[in-house]
Amino acid sequence: MPIGDGEGRELVTDGAEIRTRHIASDEGPLLRRLRLAALADAPAAFWQTLEIVRDEPASTWTRLAREGADSPENLVVIAERAGDAVGMVQGLTPTRRAWLRELAAMGGAPEARGTAAGDALVRAAVDWARRSGAEAVKLWVAPRNQPARRLYARHGFVALGSPQPVTDDPTVKTFIPMLRPLYPARPAACR
Repeated sequence: MPIGDGEGRELVTDGAEIRTRHIASDEGPLLRRLRLAALADAPAAFWQTLEIVRDEPASTWTRLAREGADSPENLVVIAERAGDAVGMVQGLTPTRRAWLRELAAMGGAPEARGTAAGDALVRAAVDWARRSGAEAVKLWVAPRNQPARRLYARHGFVALGSPQPVTDDPTVKTFIPMLRPLYPARPAACR
């Protein structure tokens, strides 16, 4: 099912088209391939390591694809260019925060950079969050990943402070939390 701008398409500068679609429930191997490629290409952009993710059993990828195929709680969207999968985004609903959706993992092939694939994936994730009734979308971005920070800012995400570790262990990677409200703030008199 195409998602994003209604058609699931976005024209790019070289005339090729980016198409976004929900992952099919049987595409666990595709999700694994895209995730491993993203981790190999940009390891500092993700909190998990290639080694840990590579060791995940096939059942994990099958479950993630099945859960992300068409759900208000979980999302996996694939970006395709000329019929080839060139990127993906995962979204989830945090425990005890039904009002929030998190953009949990986004990655693209190096050859997809500058083709609007990232914009199409962010738009698809935000559209999914809005359709699911969420009030906001949150994500975490590596401080030095300026292209990703600019991408998210273009889509209305704002930084929520300084870099924070993803665990209590100070030796781990740090990330900047960013938030995008999905609805205008209510006037103070209505709160």
